[in-house]
Amino acid sequence: MNVVNILLIFMVLIIGGVLVFYMIKKNKNAEEEEKVVDEKSYTLDSMMDFIKQRLDEITKVNLYDIGLSEEELKRRKAKKYELRKALKGCTYGDVNDKKYVKELIYDLLYKEYGVNEINISKAIPFDIPSLLSAQDKFDIIIHEYKKDFGYEALTQMIKKYNLAELKYIEGESKPSYVITEKEIGDIYEKEKFSLDFSDKLNIVTQRIYQHYKGYSSIDEIRDMNIDGVSGRSIWSSRKLFKPSCTNRWRLFRPNFWTQSTKSLRQYLDILPR
Repeated sequence: MNVVNILLIFMVLIIGGVLVFYMIKKNKNAEEEEKVVDEKSYTLDSMMDFIKQRLDEITKVNLYDIGLSEEELKRRKAKKYELRKALKGCTYGDVNDKKYVKELIYDLLYKEYGVNEINISKAIPFDIPSLLSAQDKFDIIIHEYKKDFGYEALTQMIKKYNLAELKYIEGESKPSYVITEKEIGDIYEKEKFSLDFSDKLNIVTQRIYQHYKGYSSIDEIRDMNIDGVSGRSIWSSRKLFKPSCTNRWRLFRPNFWTQSTKSLRQYLDILPR
């Protein structure tokens, strides 16, 4: 009898040990999976997908089906109309509509998506300068300069760092007015910006907006008090244009932003196609 009891106890201990091991392994795998999902969910692409989905839901929801009071229904209808109008107007370059849409994107990211001081670095590595792209640095510079100079931000940056000078670029026989990737990096290092969470979220908001409803990498430059843009992109050589607009901007080979020698007045030259 004692032998049987010992065997039973031994078997129970083995089964218990296996179950404990299985549960620990399962929890560990779940934590790792959750961590991977969490890291992916705060990338720019994931945030953009969320914003597209939420704005689509907001503009298409049937307000009569959710049992609102007459006053609330009227208020929601007005907001819905205002958003639809802004989403349409911002594609034509209306700065007020752009501001309205960006404020909504900011609120959705912060209040609904849960972007905070920690996970925002999954989108743009603000705290690790060595990982910032030239686009990231340029966006940060323009954001900070706009605080003091508004739509003169680009002009002031060019004046301060004497960027409106002819330069010879490797692979080209003639000099051109160009702001290079290296110059953007040098400016970023010299300025030593200190960004708070609001600054970071505004920069992420602008990045999402410009690829969703704006004019991609030239979106902020387009709003500046300049004659126009001739951009050489460090990211792409494809033509960039909005289907709803008559103007196109051609993105050429590497180097950050170029200026046509024919238009020196505001440093950047527009190329309608």
